[in-house]
Amino acid sequence: MDEKLVALFREWRKAFEVAQDAVSDFAHKDVAELEMRIAELEMRIAATPAEGLRGLVVKLGLHQFLNDHADATSLQCDSAYSDLVRLTGLDPATDIDAPRGIAGDSPLFVTAPQA
Repeated sequence: MDEKLVALFREWRKAFEVAQDAVSDFAHKDVAELEMRIAELEMRIAATPAEGLRGLVVKLGLHQFLNDHADATSLQCDSAYSDLVRLTGLDPATDIDAPRGIAGDSPLFVTAPQA
């Protein structure tokens, strides 16, 4: 699935570059279609589960870019967090809300023993 995420990201990047060029050319009809395509690709990226670090970096990298350049939703970040919870079996946000004695019995972060 990570390769699929990389491929979707490449499609997104191409569409984004074309949209940027179209904006500078004032081709408004084309821009609206491209924006819809970009939004569709963002949703497909978020809907595709990451299976490793490559997939997660795609999602978080796209989120970072969108967050820096627009009023973006946190769809990518939410999706990447869900993938991390699934891959690690840890959910710190839930652990924070859990009463002591349930999730608090095992440490969330464990440090490696000193060599």
